[in-house]
Amino acid sequence: MKREFGHLTFLAAPLALAINAAVAEEVGKAVNTDDKQSTREALEEVIVTGVAQETRKFDATFNINTLDRSDIQQLAPHGTAELLGNIPGFFAEGGTAGETHNNVLVRGLPQAGGYRYVPNLIDGLPVYEEPEAPFMNNDVFIKTDLMTTSVEAVKGGPGAVLYSNALGAAVNYVTRTGTQDFEGEYKAEVGDWGHVRNDFYVAGPINDNFTYAVGGFYRTADGRRDPGFTGNEGGQLRGNILFTSDDARTTLKVQAHVIDDKTIYYQNIPFSVPNNRAPGTESDPFEIDPGSVNSLGVDFGSGTQLSDNIADYTLFDNNGNPLNLDIRNGINPEFDIFSLDFSHDLENGLRFESHFRFTDGSNGFNALFIDPPMETARVTGDQFTRIQSLTGDLGAAYASATEVKAYYADTVTGTDLSSATEAPAILSHNIPVYGKVDATNFTGDVRVSKSFEIASSDHELTLGIYGSDFTYDVFSVFASAWSDIGENARIVDFYAVDAAEQQVGPAITSGGMDQPAIFGLGAEATMKTQAFYLHDHIALLDDRLKLDVGVRWQELDVDRVTTNSYDPGNTSNDFTPDDVVVGSTEDTLADNFVNVPDGVPQKAQENYDAYGWSVGANYLLIENGGWGDVSVFGTVSDSFRLPGFEDYIFGGPATNPSTGEVVRGDLVEDIQQVEGGFRISQDELDLGVSLFYIDFKAKENLGATLDDLGATGYGGIPCSSVPAPADCPKIRDSYRQSVTNIGIELEADYQPSAIPGLRLQGSLVWQDPEQSQDNAIRSGIVEVDTDNDGVNDLREYEVSTSEGRRPRRQSEIMLNFRPAYTFNAIPLTVYGQVQYFSERFASDDSVNVTVYPEYTQVNLGLMYAATENMDIQLHVNNVNDADSFTEGTNITSESVFSDGIYTGVARPLMGRSVKASISYRF
Repeated sequence: MKREFGHLTFLAAPLALAINAAVAEEVGKAVNTDDKQSTREALEEVIVTGVAQETRKFDATFNINTLDRSDIQQLAPHGTAELLGNIPGFFAEGGTAGETHNNVLVRGLPQAGGYRYVPNLIDGLPVYEEPEAPFMNNDVFIKTDLMTTSVEAVKGGPGAVLYSNALGAAVNYVTRTGTQDFEGEYKAEVGDWGHVRNDFYVAGPINDNFTYAVGGFYRTADGRRDPGFTGNEGGQLRGNILFTSDDARTTLKVQAHVIDDKTIYYQNIPFSVPNNRAPGTESDPFEIDPGSVNSLGVDFGSGTQLSDNIADYTLFDNNGNPLNLDIRNGINPEFDIFSLDFSHDLENGLRFESHFRFTDGSNGFNALFIDPPMETARVTGDQFTRIQSLTGDLGAAYASATEVKAYYADTVTGTDLSSATEAPAILSHNIPVYGKVDATNFTGDVRVSKSFEIASSDHELTLGIYGSDFTYDVFSVFASAWSDIGENARIVDFYAVDAAEQQVGPAITSGGMDQPAIFGLGAEATMKTQAFYLHDHIALLDDRLKLDVGVRWQELDVDRVTTNSYDPGNTSNDFTPDDVVVGSTEDTLADNFVNVPDGVPQKAQENYDAYGWSVGANYLLIENGGWGDVSVFGTVSDSFRLPGFEDYIFGGPATNPSTGEVVRGDLVEDIQQVEGGFRISQDELDLGVSLFYIDFKAKENLGATLDDLGATGYGGIPCSSVPAPADCPKIRDSYRQSVTNIGIELEADYQPSAIPGLRLQGSLVWQDPEQSQDNAIRSGIVEVDTDNDGVNDLREYEVSTSEGRRPRRQSEIMLNFRPAYTFNAIPLTVYGQVQYFSERFASDDSVNVTVYPEYTQVNLGLMYAATENMDIQLHVNNVNDADSFTEGTNITSESVFSDGIYTGVARPLMGRSVKASISYRF
């Protein structure tokens, strides 16, 4: 049963008016008394991530970045990815997919997207063990609200010793707990995209030993790219009760967290660019110029190909039953999460801690992927060739057809198509995607620590045991559909017609789909992992020298993974209803060629293990000197990532067509990291600089399944001929990538005493990631005209490698500059943000090399303390309407219109948006 708690939040609007009336008389009498945090206080901040016990940020032996409550308020992110984009070394692709299911990349590590190397934790534990499960990215669980007090990110070092899957980084969201002081806050927010959001929290004492905190949010919005329906709706509710013993030696916290949300998922937008040169090479890439890109009908800043008209589809499940897909449901997590934390200080410096979490629920994935656009004449011509090749009753049904035409589906009535409206000259090829995941996870982390002294050195030795049992049950279907291109797109159907434009034979499409199931996945998995780790924090030389030494061993038991995937190479099924006459005009070809999983499922029951270690040091070089406090730090680590579901389901172990055997390969990924730097802490300046080096080895991959062009197919015809014969033998190449990366990160916070009220914050990252690949692969097949007669007569392999190339969608330079000024005479702060990302490659391939341009985005805002307890904020995102793309397809000679114009799809930056909020603290 669907949980409903959103109706409670509809009380928010009258509550806001009541609060406003109650405090109106105080406006102008009071000023927010929260003192600005000095830079020295910032480095005195206590961190809880990457350490076995709380420690000062200034003393950390590793690279850690933090965002506190005031940072989050000023950044005003639209989702998790936008927030993470403010951490040096992270590229979050601007949140261009919407509030959830974005791609977050870290320090040049190669990945197609998601959160593969960046597990997100809440209070030190994952909500779900696998950060990049297909159709359930980590960020469906992470939704910051007023219950989030800070965000801490650890890159390298002890992060992978203390946490699971933290090969690149670990991000921890710290949750508010109650104190003996009653407090709370209510925040109402509106945006110019139909956005209304209500946040609240209340916390305080129950008695001398018990405190509580409860809060959450509910919002509704059309979407920053308005599809014509409500794109975002829902929220979360969470709370905790904390028990603290009279002597403060024992604590027990119980927490419940309910997520019931829906967010729209934006995909690429079709475009065309002038054909003024050949596709790119490694030495001469094709550079996309935003000024020369034609959107073909969808505004890059505010538009979307999604619309109410193309939101409904009828697919097929694995039993051949109709399956309704409603794109309006978007990304739809519904989860119950329960946590238990217990700690007790024993005698003689012993401390016991245990943390447990149970997660149960589901995530719906309802989306529309967009392929490069195609000319209508080409599509209908291909469809006409298709029906001409049919035999039997279907072939006879089309005997009198003279052509195939495309019509707007909502104008077709009956079989006389002469009055129907024909589709425009260019069509969008859409891929409706249905995905549903049911998942459970039970996680436990138990630690025993001992404080002791040996030879003038203080030790905090921690032994930990970690375990996680998790299940994953997924079903998905990918279909093929057609529409026009525009911000109110409409479905297009194809019909075979005679010379009088009367329908001949079955409709070729149904509801815009020519194939209601072309690819999909059915999988069930049960996995468990267990780890042991040992960590020692050592203080020497009167606490001037801090050392962290740690080691982790982890094992993954694949208790059962059963996958039943299918693709267009499988035998198609005919699901024509019994009451429909085959070959009649009431019939459709769409249900005659349906690929559903009907093969033999692949099963796996395997075991993996690995170990990693980290050694770090921090030395207080200068204390209270002319430069303030100065410390230097350095870390060396070797860590790993064990396989996840995606390694078994997409691009990982699979049947190799050339041998018929299931290929497992080496799925354990490994990284060595060396990092060192310094920190300066003054009353005016907080500066951190670090230099890092990474040596990363990815899992073994399998390339695309291709025809074996050296063999023959049906009837002995060579597979290299055009067109390809049926039943060509298949081949698949295996390869392994690696990456080395050297870079420097600078993070600063400057508050000059000469200009009271001015604050300059920011970060600058330069990196130079370079890939290696142990085997060039046959990545595709192209058709070639060998005798220049205008007819392709030969098929050849396209060979590609990532050797020596920068990983896809990774920038070399990333700048984040955040100035702010607080006026002395009035309680007003104005702030801004400038984010710069240098150019990025569309893919890792060495063929059709395409570069998407650099961009600079500017955000502005102001915060006004109307009273001591009430703040008003106005925030403008992308005020300069920055024009670029976070990802997109390569420009190729195959994706062209008849006039030679190149086509493709890309995901552009969100255009300018404005939101305002009022918050009241009590």
